[in-house]
Amino acid sequence: MRIANFISFFVFFTITLAVPVPRLITRIHTAKPETVTNTYTTGTTTVTLPPVEIFISNGVTYTFTLSSEAARAPTTTTSVFNDASPTTSSQATSDNTAQPAQDSGSNQHAASSSDAGSPSAPQQSMPPSSSSPVQSTSQETSAESPSASSQVTPTSASSSSPVSSSSSSSQTSSQSSAQSSGSGDIPAPTAIAYSPYTNSGSCKDSSSIRSDLNLIKSKGVNKVRLYGTDCGLFDTILPMAKDMGFKVNQGLWISSQGVDSIDDALKQLINYGQKNGWDVFDFITVGNEAVNSGYVKVDDLISKIKSVKSQLKDAGYNGKITTSEPSGTFINNPSLCKSSGIDFVGINPHSYFDTMVSADQAGSFVVSQQSQVASACNHMDVMITETGYPSKGDTNGKNVPSQENQKEAIKSIIEKTHQQVTILTTHNDFWKDPGPHGIEQYFGAVELFS
Repeated sequence: MRIANFISFFVFFTITLAVPVPRLITRIHTAKPETVTNTYTTGTTTVTLPPVEIFISNGVTYTFTLSSEAARAPTTTTSVFNDASPTTSSQATSDNTAQPAQDSGSNQHAASSSDAGSPSAPQQSMPPSSSSPVQSTSQETSAESPSASSQVTPTSASSSSPVSSSSSSSQTSSQSSAQSSGSGDIPAPTAIAYSPYTNSGSCKDSSSIRSDLNLIKSKGVNKVRLYGTDCGLFDTILPMAKDMGFKVNQGLWISSQGVDSIDDALKQLINYGQKNGWDVFDFITVGNEAVNSGYVKVDDLISKIKSVKSQLKDAGYNGKITTSEPSGTFINNPSLCKSSGIDFVGINPHSYFDTMVSADQAGSFVVSQQSQVASACNHMDVMITETGYPSKGDTNGKNVPSQENQKEAIKSIIEKTHQQVTILTTHNDFWKDPGPHGIEQYFGAVELFS
């Protein structure tokens, strides 16, 4: 028995010496919370990654997540709403005060964001991307940004009453843009965004454009926002708009080619104004979400706005000039409103991108953004140059796109802004890319208005 035990011990000892013991190293790593600001909402999202165990054995590394996926859920902090109704600036909203945007100077469609952004985002001669829509951890392009294949101008909505310093497939128009269904019992906004494109992204014919403008007029809307200068703007759209009594928020679309991409469009605009007068224009917008889209740097846009303003003044234009961006762009870069020479601040707030805001709170959200930007910009007038709500797409927190919720959101926006707002957009825009949330094509809202 002793001999057997000795032999067993000898065999075990021999094997132990022959087989090296694995080298084990265990380390626990916990990532620091990351906070991201969403420029469409000015809210912040804090994402905390779960602890990770790193296990090393004989040169082989194994990584294990020590917590459940639930630990990855972001914590969102949103802006506090200011339900106070904004004070309308008579200067910015009067038709008599303001008078007279995307790809290169030729205004070709740009791919939809956001878009916000797209977002979207995202712009009628280059519609947003909205605005862009955007995920809680990324920026978006505006909800109106045209596709890259055909010549078009951006399409975002814009003509809202400003907050003053004292207050905080070619198809016809009906075919190319199916509208959201609705009872049509919501009061009309001051302005609505309009894109003269078919489903395939080509330009609509003059008959279809006239039909669209007649529909907009029949809803009691007297101002339209155009994002660019393509699709017969100077020969068709502007003459029709003038004959029908519209005021136009005319955009000069800045594309990914930078600030000089508007030069040809600016020359055409000046030529039109000198021959026909500037009275059809409500105001002129130099770029739509160009900074948010990464197309330009703030300093370059500031210089370009000053140059455009000087050229237009020399050409006889005495109206207002602005640029449109998500709220966060101005809050993070106040020099854009303080040093550019713009006559008021144009913002594109979209509540869909704030996961903590439901459709019925959209109006409170919009005026809150308006007040925050006014504060950041030395209490300049702030106009809502584009906002809206999708009727279809992905759920984003408390936001559930549907025709019912679109109606609820826009009703709230109209009430809180006292109709002084530009709504995105006239028709659903199937020429756009659906975007990361599948909402970019579904902002059509004209049928909601009485």
